[in-house]
Amino acid sequence: MNAPQVYETPVYDYGEERTLPRLYLKDGTIVSVTDYWLVDDQLHFTIQEDDEKPVEQAIPFDELDLQKTVDANTRRGFRFVLRDEPFEQYLRDHPDGAPPAVPPSQSVRE
Repeated sequence: MNAPQVYETPVYDYGEERTLPRLYLKDGTIVSVTDYWLVDDQLHFTIQEDDEKPVEQAIPFDELDLQKTVDANTRRGFRFVLRDEPFEQYLRDHPDGAPPAVPPSQSVRE
């Protein structure tokens, strides 16, 4: 008796696979990126194929599966941090190099 065949939704993976952070989109697309940042609810990112110059792209932020992106990149050893500018600009603007601190949630007091 043959086991039933399992069909999965196709996954499209653009860019390098193992050494770069990945963006997981809600439509199943996975994009390996060289940089990413968020401006006005638009997720900007750069991809680079082979020896070509990095190409900037932007998508609406709500197309990103944020939880899956954070979880998958954490498993791969990347800390997924949303900045409001490209990484090189961020380093110039924040020479200490420390990522922004996220304050703990504060409960509402009556």
